[in-house]
Amino acid sequence: MGGKKKRYPRNESLYSIIQENEILVYLEYLPLAVWSVVKDKTLWHGIGRPPKRLYDILICLEIYRYFGFSLRRNIGILKLIKKAGYIPEVDIPCFKTLDNYLNNPEIKPYLDELIKVTSIPLNVLEHFFATDSTGTSTNCFSSWYSIRTKKKTKKRDHIMAHVSIGTKSNIVTAIDVKIKSGRDSVIFRDHVKKIYKNFEIWEWSGDSAYLSRNNCDTVEAFGGEPWFRLKSNTTAKAKGSRAWKNMVNISKEHPEIASPKYHRRSNVESTNSAKKRKFRSYVRTKNDTAKINEELLGWISYNFTVLGRSKYEFNINPNFAA
Repeated sequence: MGGKKKRYPRNESLYSIIQENEILVYLEYLPLAVWSVVKDKTLWHGIGRPPKRLYDILICLEIYRYFGFSLRRNIGILKLIKKAGYIPEVDIPCFKTLDNYLNNPEIKPYLDELIKVTSIPLNVLEHFFATDSTGTSTNCFSSWYSIRTKKKTKKRDHIMAHVSIGTKSNIVTAIDVKIKSGRDSVIFRDHVKKIYKNFEIWEWSGDSAYLSRNNCDTVEAFGGEPWFRLKSNTTAKAKGSRAWKNMVNISKEHPEIASPKYHRRSNVESTNSAKKRKFRSYVRTKNDTAKINEELLGWISYNFTVLGRSKYEFNINPNFAA
């Protein structure tokens, strides 16, 4: 029989404080973070009536995603929050305007930037990173044909998110949301390059989907050690990759050293689970652009909850000044 499972008791008093103040911290940080990203920028191209301020739109869409109400019902939440004094300068648009922007691909770069600015405050903590992919279900279905039953049936569509996190706080440091799966290693290397700009990389772990010499070389080039899950037929042949050879040799000869390093990746699975439990495991929208934007908004909401925890657990108060 195996020994008892190791337990990690939490500080219940601290946990209660974090949970009780999560929404208040979110409403305090949100306007500051959005303003640092957009300021007075607009999507107006000089034709037709000038649109709403991008600052107002992003705040309203993010609150819509955080609380999970429909766009119409979300207007009431926005009015309540504005009356409470958290977003006094925000001009709340009608639900249809918000829907139009949710379907606009031009807001995606600003959502990507919000992921970045909400992760940077934790760069003093995070040096160990992990990457994994996770699926999010949609309300759309694709037709396909089952050879076994000789019937046409429907299969629910999913979108894929490749998520890279810091494994101490589980903050999301980079993310790619795609309608279709694939290009795992290309996305991984792009994440490493993005994160290096704001974080010091010591180690990086991932499952066998990211196992390649190019990925090992990329992690090493930016100062880190790669720790990927090996396949049964993985050999230590370097083929020009010193990082690959070192990783494979240590994993096979000293698993007691390699295993804890690789299993930091478990934190990214916990992150995926936490985001889905707090902010849904599905998206409501049907347009591909809206699906991606809605999913990114959900991950931004998750990052704000991590910032709220960091305020009390690590005494970190982010400075969103650009």
